[in-house]
Amino acid sequence: MTATVRVPGRSIVLGEGRPEIIVPLTGADITRVLEQVELALEAPARILEWRIDLYRQELDAVQHRAEVLAALPAVRGAMGEKHALLVTLRTSAEGGAREVSDQGLAEMLEAVIASGHTDLVDVETSRGAEVVAHVVAAAREQGVLVVGSFHDFDATPGEDELVELLRSQRRAGADVPKIAVTPRHANDVLRLLAASLRVAADGDGPHIAISMGTLGAVSRVAAEVFGSAATFATVGDAAQGGASAPGQLAARDVERMLELLRP
Repeated sequence: MTATVRVPGRSIVLGEGRPEIIVPLTGADITRVLEQVELALEAPARILEWRIDLYRQELDAVQHRAEVLAALPAVRGAMGEKHALLVTLRTSAEGGAREVSDQGLAEMLEAVIASGHTDLVDVETSRGAEVVAHVVAAAREQGVLVVGSFHDFDATPGEDELVELLRSQRRAGADVPKIAVTPRHANDVLRLLAASLRVAADGDGPHIAISMGTLGAVSRVAAEVFGSAATFATVGDAAQGGASAPGQLAARDVERMLELLRP
């Protein structure tokens, strides 16, 4: 039996039943982010991911951190108690909007965790082991879950490498390991799905495995069949709630497909 992970204080259990739908908040300012929250609350999603690298991109690192921390209470408060907030600072090294040093990433994530206004944080596990360890330790102390992430926007690694990536993320302390890779042909998607099944068979806890782009869309809607605990989807139009990665589908379409494809 696969281990599950409950989001503290929420009735959300990852790795149990239908995969969770996660909706990104990609607004450039607080007005747009709060508009996206309002849209997301009407969608079939219980986890909202605030992509803070896309927020106030014109600011330097110090100003950006201050603005994110100032906005966090409003963003979390607008969501209510039934939803969980995942805060993600996606760096330019993995397809994000800000160039961030290891130290800068750790400082931002630890400040977000200490604020008490997030339920989950994302940390890129390709960063230095010390950075990941510091973020994990801070999250443990505050009861915040850690999504350990890896992205490849150029290709799909081999199946064994994908399996090891997910397992190594869990060893590093991630509550929910995550990989998102780019397929160039159908066999790449098959490798991603096969790797996801192998890691699910470990029974050590939930993970997220995504093949990006149109070619990989099947991995988003058949997540439960292949052992992935969550998928990402959008709400609104491109201006209101745009995708945060290639291949994301509308949340209601994903919900319908997840139900149709339940094993």
